[in-house]
This record gives sequence, structure tokens and C-alpha cells, in this order.
Amino acid sequence: MSAHQPTVRVLVLAREAVIAALVGMLLELEDYEPVFAAPDERPEDAIRRLRPPLIVVLDGQLPEARSDLFFARCAQSGARVCLFGEPVVVDEVRAAARARRLGFFAMPVDRRELGAALALAQTGSD
Repeated sequence: MSAHQPTVRVLVLAREAVIAALVGMLLELEDYEPVFAAPDERPEDAIRRLRPPLIVVLDGQLPEARSDLFFARCAQSGARVCLFGEPVVVDEVRAAARARRLGFFAMPVDRRELGAALALAQTGSD
């Protein structure tokens, strides 16, 4: 059994629906509840709608991954963030995650790596 709460929802924000679905399937295997933004819903609005406890798994290539305002809104709402990156940008996204002290995983991801990144996001690194 996993060491995390099985009721924790994870908002998956990705540029491509296929990637979001893949991450969602892996989350289910780890007993998290994957949730997704509605079509054309802004990430901030999805966070407000879904409310914590919430971990946001954010594609490092989305504009929000570089937005101080987005991270401030996440912190204000109590949502934790975990970044992920595809192989072509993995070093850049990993560096951004380190700079913000966030969990990180690279695609393709295995269950162990995903679980470790989410555990870091859930507990925080402060």
C-alpha cells in the first residue's frame, strides 16, 4: 500500500491530451484521483474549481510553468505543484523545478519516479 492519502486529487495540466491521459492512468495506479481542466478552462480556474487537497502536475512547456503569478495563486489556494518535462526539454524543466523547490519527473515516467515526485509535492520541501 502507498504511503499517501488515496483521496488526493491531482490536476493534470498538459499541452497534449494523450500525455494528460497517460499521466492520469499512472496516477490511478498509484491510488491518486486524476482530474483535468475542462475544455478551454484556464489552469487557475481549474484549481479554484477543484480546490485543495490538490496537487497540480504541470507540463513544463506550458506558459504557467514560467509564471510567478500562477505559482503565487497555487500557493494562495494551498495547491502543490509538480512539474514534468518531455525528453527534448527535460534539463530546462528540471532546473525550473529545482529553482522553485518542486517535485519533478521526466516523460516517459515509471510509477516509482512518479510516486516520488508526487510525495515531494504533497509534503512540500520547505
